[in-house]
Amino acid sequence: MRNALGINGDAIVQGLIDSGLRGRGGAAFLAGIKWKTVRAAHADQKYIVYNADEGDSGTFSDRLVIESGPYMLIEGMIIAGVTVGATKGYIYVRSEYPHAIATLNRAIDKARDAGWLGASVLGSSHAFEL
Repeated sequence: MRNALGINGDAIVQGLIDSGLRGRGGAAFLAGIKWKTVRAAHADQKYIVYNADEGDSGTFSDRLVIESGPYMLIEGMIIAGVTVGATKGYIYVRSEYPHAIATLNRAIDKARDAGWLGASVLGSSHAFEL
């Protein structure tokens, strides 16, 4: 994350476009194009949203990410926020996943205590809060 804080957002977006990374949704939309569009949008407030609804039967990929790698999720949201100019993020988790919710809340608290979240992400000029 420290590296991302020191790189120009346009360069991050271009690297994402060049990578060909696609979203995990049914449309497999190019992530770099989505980030570029949000970065270029003019708004007083931008948000990063992680939808862990898992409405499809038998899918537990979001739950797995939250329970086994919550810091990966948090760090990704921070990098996305800093890159596109969003200062707030929301994570939607199904209420049927109480362990995932508890794990995520603990990780968010630890990330905040470590300076990952707040008015100055890791001492930078960037703000981001979950």
